[in-house]
Amino acid sequence: MGASSVAPDYGLGYQQAMTMTLSKNGSITATSATPPLNKRAECDACPYCRDACDNVESCMPCQKKVNPMHAHCREPGKSWLMDALSSICPPQDKERPNTYTMCQLRRHNHADSAWILCGDTIYDATSYIRRHPGGLNAILRKTGGAVDCTEDLRFHSKRAQKEWRKFKVGTLRHCPHHVR
Repeated sequence: MGASSVAPDYGLGYQQAMTMTLSKNGSITATSATPPLNKRAECDACPYCRDACDNVESCMPCQKKVNPMHAHCREPGKSWLMDALSSICPPQDKERPNTYTMCQLRRHNHADSAWILCGDTIYDATSYIRRHPGGLNAILRKTGGAVDCTEDLRFHSKRAQKEWRKFKVGTLRHCPHHVR
């Protein structure tokens, strides 16, 4: 006599199909029908901030980060019970809107999403990089927080500096994982 079920995730980043068998003597045996699909092996997101990997549709830890229901009371190592209670737990981190960690900024380092950092201000240069007089690579090599572009901002005319303000995305905030 056997029944199939799917084992809960428990914050491990994968689910595993299980077969439960009840023997004549009353003992229950659980066997795995498939090897675990450990999504953490593919996930490169920082577990300490709101950073999410590129596979968020199939990555359970990242889904929990981007899902508003799980937006608060999520810390690495919390149990599934704490996740279940998260809806009644008051927010611990009153994050300001439009703030990003370096972990999140690093993902915007290509022609389809080119964010640059000037001091603690983040700008989206995506719509402008193809028109930049210095060429596409002049901006791309500095995107994703690779370097602080404060000097580059100062290099430009006052008119160009004013144009930059239109592309402000937000400000940089500290990630608990990185030492200041």
